[in-house]
Amino acid sequence: MKRQIKKFFGTSLSTSGFTLAELIVAAGIMGVVVGGILVSYVRCMELNEASQNKSLAVKAARDRMETIKSTAYANLVSTYNNVPFTVTGFTGQGISYVTVLNAKNTEVVVSVSWRQKNGRVYGEDKNLNGVIDNGEDVNSDGRLNSPVDIVTRIFKRS
Repeated sequence: MKRQIKKFFGTSLSTSGFTLAELIVAAGIMGVVVGGILVSYVRCMELNEASQNKSLAVKAARDRMETIKSTAYANLVSTYNNVPFTVTGFTGQGISYVTVLNAKNTEVVVSVSWRQKNGRVYGEDKNLNGVIDNGEDVNSDGRLNSPVDIVTRIFKRS
């Protein structure tokens, strides 16, 4: 609002200001904006952690797959089918599945599930024990699937 104030020497001075209601509305808008920025920042931190953990899970799955590949073909099923393994660097659990497709062809799946600091679990193994518990196998395929599933086929050498 503009008001005319008479200066000491007789000339008028124009001043403007905000009412209390205008200041409250501006503070409310500012609070919503700052809150939105903080929520975005926290979400970006969570996504960064998920990305780092996914990289660690991929490394753990690849390492396990290389170990499996170096095993004698005849021992694959007995040594690695439905066998959980621990991963290092974060809170996670891996499991390997070996399926014999025919006499010379075997499919190997390595899956790694993990828990974020905020409690969210990536993968079907919600309690990270490497065993299918009640309600964990969501797609009913007999495996604990995860965003990090590495699948390969190993052929028997003649």
